[in-house]
Amino acid sequence: MSATDRQRWNEKYTRKPAATIIKPDEWLIEAHDTIAQITPGITTAGRALDLACGLGHNSTWLAQYGWDVDGVDISTEGLSQAELLAAETDTVINWIEADLDDWQPKPDSYDLAIVFRFLDRVTVPLIVNDGLRPGGWLIYETFAAGELDRANSHIRNPAFTLSTGELRLLFTDFEIVDFREETLENRSVQRLLARRR
Repeated sequence: MSATDRQRWNEKYTRKPAATIIKPDEWLIEAHDTIAQITPGITTAGRALDLACGLGHNSTWLAQYGWDVDGVDISTEGLSQAELLAAETDTVINWIEADLDDWQPKPDSYDLAIVFRFLDRVTVPLIVNDGLRPGGWLIYETFAAGELDRANSHIRNPAFTLSTGELRLLFTDFEIVDFREETLENRSVQRLLARRR
């Protein structure tokens, strides 16, 4: 990313009214339930990483479920609003302002990594592979190529969408627990739940 990306996201978030209600992504809730069934108790002491966390809805939701969360994003404005949202619920999150092109986690330090609406085919897999402990979980959702056909979509560049089956191919060292390509009412996505071997 770059200073231009930071400015663009800051401007986008400045135009948004500050949220007072937490709205986690539905795939996060569903995949989290699956993880809880497979590994009971992980959420009471686990460390989670939210990459490109934006306005912090998913980070805040995870923290309310007992996760110790690091939320990373390039946008100063987005993180400021995320901090206000977390404060509304007395939730403590470690917000990290960073460009993911330059940021690296401590190796094997997280039990869970989540990524929503962000695609970087090189950087994200490297961060996730380095940051997750063996046995750690990945929950990922981002746009599929079908998004380009939607008249109301803000995405116009094919580089920001996934080709058929691509998301699971970015994490070949992971055990795939669930993978879906879905056309939803408001977006076309690929969804992945995977576990680091």
